[in-house]
Order: sequence, then C-alpha cells, then structure tokens
Amino acid sequence: MDSIVLLGTGSAVPTSSKNHPSIYLNLSGNRVLLDCGEGTQRQIRLAGLSPSIDYIFLTHWHGDHSLGVGGIIQSLNMFKSNKPLYIFGPKGTDKSVKSILSTYKFYNRMNIVTKVIDQTREKKIISIGDYDICSMNVKHSVPCVGYKIKEKDSINIDRDFLKSHGIKPSKELRKLKEGKDIVYNGKKVKASEATYVKKGRTLAYLTDLMYEKKLAKFVKDVDVLIAECTLSFTKQKEARASFHLTSEDAVKLASEANVKSLVLIHQSQRYEGTDTIDKEVKDLCKKYKCKFSVTIGKDLDRINWGE
Repeated sequence: MDSIVLLGTGSAVPTSSKNHPSIYLNLSGNRVLLDCGEGTQRQIRLAGLSPSIDYIFLTHWHGDHSLGVGGIIQSLNMFKSNKPLYIFGPKGTDKSVKSILSTYKFYNRMNIVTKVIDQTREKKIISIGDYDICSMNVKHSVPCVGYKIKEKDSINIDRDFLKSHGIKPSKELRKLKEGKDIVYNGKKVKASEATYVKKGRTLAYLTDLMYEKKLAKFVKDVDVLIAECTLSFTKQKEARASFHLTSEDAVKLASEANVKSLVLIHQSQRYEGTDTIDKEVKDLCKKYKCKFSVTIGKDLDRINWGE
C-alpha cells in the first residue's frame, strides 16, 4: 500500500468541504474501507479509485460512519459481483447488516460475510495478504472498536553485500529470501549474512472514543495514527460527555505512544472555516515536545506511510 486515502474527514454533520468519515486502503490488491459514511461512493470516484470494495471495517454504527454501507452493497450488486464482501464491526454488526438487506429492496446476488468484534484486549481478527488486522473495543456511547493494520516483516536481499562479494543477480538468489543458504561460484553464501529483515509498516485508526491509558499501548510506535480531534481542548467537559477526543487528547495520546505521524480528522463542523484546531495543535505540540509530524487531514488527501 503506497498511500492512505482520506475519503472523508468530517464529523457528524458533513460540510461543503468535508464528507462523512471513510479511509480507503489497498492491501495486497484488496480494496478496504475503514468506516463508510454517507457519500463514500462519490468520494471514491472523485479520488479515481476502484469502487470494487472487498472489506469494510466499521468502528461503530452511528450514521456518519456507516450510512454508506447500503450504497456500497447496492452498487456491488449492480456490478453483478460474485465475490464476497466482508463487513467487520462491533457488537450488533450482524443485525445491522441484516436490517440493511431487509430494508432496501434490491436483489442480493452477493455473499456478504459479517464478523462481529467484541474483545477488550488487542487481538488479530484477520490477515489480508501481507497485512494483519488487529482490533479491540474502545469507549463510546455505543459499541465501538479501534483498528490497527500491521504489515508483515519481510526478508530482503542486501544489495551492498552482493556487490562487495561480487555476487551477480540470478534466480538462485530467491532462495536467500527463503532463509536458505546457496553456493555461488563454489563458495557458500549464508542467507543470514546476505539478507536483512525489513520491519513492516503500521497504521492505527481511532475515532469516536474516550481517552484511556490503554490506547497508548494499542497504538505504540505505529508509523501513522489517524485519530479523531472532534473538539477544542477548551471543550473538555463536552468531549467527555459525548465520548470524543479533544485536540489535546489526540496530541497527548500520540506523544505517549511515540507514533511517527499523526493525522487528525473528524473535527466538529463548528470549526469549519476557522484555524482554531490548527493553532491549538501547534501549541500543544510545543507543550508535549512532539517528535512526530502532525497533519490536519482534508478530504481526498493521500497520506504516505513509508516505503
């Protein structure tokens, strides 16, 4: 996956510049959505991405994060897709999907597979190609989960080692990546010396939740943390009552977890056209001595998460 596409970065009420939340990923050729708010299909088209979705991972079933699910199902049916669509989500997801299918009167040609997540601690829920998807429950006003995507470590050939030992590229070198020693021009080449382990990339997605200490452990050392920043830190009481993060909660969490990059989304529409959150985040980064980059996400932004 070369980039993370922010299809929607708004909150409960969409604005002229911000759609309801959704993140688009390509994982080993599989098209994946993290949340699927109203208007997600149109955002996919505007971004020039494939609408043939394979997986939807929902954080919770509030409308701004899930109203686009029915539209995705309808479109895939119109495409006469015979591949399965996997929908993961918190407690109640199976019932919610059944309700969508019974409410909207389209002929369902698809195999829709629902998976309910209900775990208090981090746990792998599925592997998609070279990626493991982990999840755990988080605190919100309705059942809600957070997600972490971990690319599997890979073994790569050390080109500098080959060059220094006069070893030229050949099909035989593939065995080194499999951990097997080879013989080159009569000399043994050890896989342990000619290869190195490349650590896989990590991405975490947290939105619509109350700050808890356990969150830092869940997202510790991730390359990219996409987190909500619904309210100003001056609205701490309101944030707690509605189970949301403030600007300070998000920056503090990223600092505690030692993330490499923080992407903030889901700002309340009350801040539309203002630089309130931007200014706060800059000041908060000084307060917490942040060593990570911070981006205020905008619709259709592409976020790089390394090579």
